Amino acid sequence: MLRLTKKRLGRVDIFIFASIFIATLLRFVLIYLHWPITNSDEGSMGLLARHIAYNGEWPIFYYGQAYMGPIEGYIATPLFHLFGSSTFILRLGLLPFFFLFLICMYYLTRLLFTHKLAIFTVVLLCFGSDEIIARQVKAVGEYPELVFFAAFISLIVIWLALSSNIEQQARTTPRRIFIYGILGLVAGIAVWVDFLVLPFLGTAIVLLWLFCRRELLSWAGLCMLAGIVIGIFPLLYYNITSPLNQGTIAALVGVSHTSSVKPLPFIQHIIGTLMIGIPNVTGLNPRCSATNFPYFGTASLHCVILQGGWGLGYLVLWAVATFIVVGIIWRGWRGRSLRHQEWTFEERQNMIRQCGQLMLLISVGGTILAYTLSSASAAFPEPTARYLECVLVAAPATLWPLWNGLNIQRITENWRTTISSIIRGCLLLLVLTLFVVGTFRTFTETSDAQKFYQQQDHVIQKLLDLGATRIYSEYWTCNRLMFQSNEKIICSVLNGNLRAGQDRYPLYHTIVRADTHPAYVFPLGVSQVTTIATKWKKDAQFHNTYQQLTFDGYVIYIPKNA
Repeated sequence: MLRLTKKRLGRVDIFIFASIFIATLLRFVLIYLHWPITNSDEGSMGLLARHIAYNGEWPIFYYGQAYMGPIEGYIATPLFHLFGSSTFILRLGLLPFFFLFLICMYYLTRLLFTHKLAIFTVVLLCFGSDEIIARQVKAVGEYPELVFFAAFISLIVIWLALSSNIEQQARTTPRRIFIYGILGLVAGIAVWVDFLVLPFLGTAIVLLWLFCRRELLSWAGLCMLAGIVIGIFPLLYYNITSPLNQGTIAALVGVSHTSSVKPLPFIQHIIGTLMIGIPNVTGLNPRCSATNFPYFGTASLHCVILQGGWGLGYLVLWAVATFIVVGIIWRGWRGRSLRHQEWTFEERQNMIRQCGQLMLLISVGGTILAYTLSSASAAFPEPTARYLECVLVAAPATLWPLWNGLNIQRITENWRTTISSIIRGCLLLLVLTLFVVGTFRTFTETSDAQKFYQQQDHVIQKLLDLGATRIYSEYWTCNRLMFQSNEKIICSVLNGNLRAGQDRYPLYHTIVRADTHPAYVFPLGVSQVTTIATKWKKDAQFHNTYQQLTFDGYVIYIPKNA
């Protein structure tokens, strides 16, 4: 059996942990410099954390979405008590997830593949494109913790399988029972946070059933089930106590139906996934805007070839990896039984590793398929590419066909081996180079992020000086202004027709509506600016009540007696 033994860290391990620490420190520097630029989704999470910290609220879900557990808000709560509420402190609580994710990836890759590939994987994931890094540090819902949960679940399940005893009478130790309980707890919390983890959880359960069935039918399995129930309890409680039409399933169905006004061509789903979603989430940079692709705008041949080739290349690599591992499993499984002794220890260990690789590949395939079939891939693939974030967990399994054929010792055997090794090495170097370049490009964006933060600070101070503490604005302005002002300013959302928009926290709309003469604040360029300008010119009462001014990129309408 594999055992968790205490041993001194070697030089390689020290290098790995130092690399992870430095990568985490770089992300700390980025959030300290106010990168990436915040938005109202992140502002909503900050407001939720404030309400937990200062109002004693216990929200089950992220405001306005009855299917996404706000664990980021709960993590930020003690930090707010210690350091005060700010976007920097809100993001600070996410850095441990990144640190732990890389540690899990290191040991997961070591278990399934080789030590050298584990080193390469960690070094690769220490870097990333601006989009990858932004999702690791931005508190918009679930992405930093979700990739950690997926990696942790995969690691623990594979370790449990590799360290299991095939003897039917073997006793399950208390330590293994405890680990099963922790696995269940993390799995339950992960499902509460977001259903995007389900492909990884489903394949993990299948792997346990294949290789640890005896333990699943013992106290260990019961302990894991108890952990799942505890972790998922907020989700269960909400759905038991809420009307059926307000439950999680109804919310998910509603999102899928409102994502697009009408059904879109299936080819648009393919293009959105292949040319926009996959390149975005796998580190290609720089990328073209969605408007440069067919069905989303005017097609650019350069963009179609570059990003289409990248997305297709990723899928081909995934397919090759899957084909290879399925072939190995098929050849090793024929005529064998996992529950009897005809397996030698080495054969069983190898089969578990191959099934573990297949587990990761199937999880990624399921994630990509679900995204492709969803309306998000066709309606707005750029912002929703984040739904594919968990594909990073399968990075070593996807890269394995390239790495496994890279044999330096045999590179001079014949011309085929030489060419094959050179191509594989160049492809791996290309991926690593793009991730490194993406990280350096990210730091060039920090000056713009600081300017934006200062602009928001100036606008907030101007509104406070004007006494405009109850305002109407558009969605992407409201929540970030409220959070950055520590709710000294309360804002309600108006749509393009100046009617009530999406207020994630309904009380804000009630507060603003109760004000007899709230202010109107819109950033230049949004449709509401034109609508309210027309209203100000044509509506005599509104014109006589409000005065117009422009300040630092915003149009402000305040009562004349303010």
